[in-house]
Amino acid sequence: MFVLDQFYIAIANDKVAGVTACTDGKTSSVRLNKNELRKHLGFFKGSMAGIFLKKEFEAPFENSPPNTGSIEFVGTAPEFRGQGVASQIIQHILENTTYNNYVIEEVADTNTPAMNLYKKLGFEEYKRKVIPQKVAKKIGINNFLSLKYVKK
Repeated sequence: MFVLDQFYIAIANDKVAGVTACTDGKTSSVRLNKNELRKHLGFFKGSMAGIFLKKEFEAPFENSPPNTGSIEFVGTAPEFRGQGVASQIIQHILENTTYNNYVIEEVADTNTPAMNLYKKLGFEEYKRKVIPQKVAKKIGINNFLSLKYVKK
């Protein structure tokens, strides 16, 4: 369901060490397949997952600025965390794609390692989505932050 030509993968010791997608903000890096979801989750759960996940993963950015790359799905395998894998993938994207600006949407404010990484790479907060207090207490996240990077 991942649109593979939009993903960057780091391999170390013949293992996937990390992945990240970069899109134009208009094209989705995920194309959900309801049949696959139903096959693995059953008809009812797969159908519901398709409905809810579509809203989350296939929604285009509102008013996506021109020439802006969207960095998505930044992930590092547990055994490679803290070794610079995500940093190297994002740095590669920043250096080797043609966008002038980049955004990373909805990073949990409590995800300290991610926030430290993005700030170290030069991303700055440009938007904050406050989570209602009842929900925040349940999920342990107070805000979702949106970050941007402008090439110099």
